[in-house]
Amino acid sequence: MRKSILFAATLLVSSLPALAAPPRMDTLVVVSPSDNGVARACAPDQLCVEIAPSQPGCEGQSCTTDVGLQLPGGQRDPAQVAYRMAGLASSGDNASVEPWPRIIRFEGGFLAGVQARESTMYSGGGASATTLHLIAFVPGQPPFEVLSVTQSGSATIRACFSERHMKQRAGACHDEYGFDASLALAGASAAGGMPVLRYRSKATSFPGRVSRSKDSLAARPLRQRDLVTVTDPQCSYQRLYRFAPQARAYVPDTPVPDCSNYTVP
Repeated sequence: MRKSILFAATLLVSSLPALAAPPRMDTLVVVSPSDNGVARACAPDQLCVEIAPSQPGCEGQSCTTDVGLQLPGGQRDPAQVAYRMAGLASSGDNASVEPWPRIIRFEGGFLAGVQARESTMYSGGGASATTLHLIAFVPGQPPFEVLSVTQSGSATIRACFSERHMKQRAGACHDEYGFDASLALAGASAAGGMPVLRYRSKATSFPGRVSRSKDSLAARPLRQRDLVTVTDPQCSYQRLYRFAPQARAYVPDTPVPDCSNYTVP
């Protein structure tokens, strides 16, 4: 099941804090969800990102989630704008959404994010992945999504179904996959002042170089020296993302590889 996510941003346009170059990334302190399901993350100056269920106890496709950006500077006549993000899974689909514990300030606005996590269970294993959806909040125009990248992924795939399989696998009865990535500032851009972003990832597999698209039991028997975690060079990479005004989105400096082994539950 899928649902839409509603970004309801409270922008105090007349009282925006002074934003000096170069852009900066601030850490937000995440507050545990309250009894009514509200999750909140705030900077020291009380700039906050908040996620709240639009209808307590709601389940299914008809549900939405309100995500607000609250800027410091008072509560007089705030301008209400909304952004509806489609395609995020609901909590009923073994999924969750929470504020990204960072916010990027640049001369002209903010980049705030939501982390969407999905998971699935397999016979004797499972997989999960977290995606960061980055939203631009710029005074004078509706907020819009500028980037969607995988933050983390993991999978454990069962590989033993008998004692013979256990012997063939040298006791390692699961293929394991891991993916971790980070997003950081890399400088300012000439495109509307939007900052340049650096994305780094690292992907690993165990035992050795395994693949979710191949039958591990069809490979040769494993030896103890094969029971190691290795780095996948293709999916351990770095890219610079720059804002493209015509696309109204961030694009990488070179194409990104297919890493669905690690990033698709």
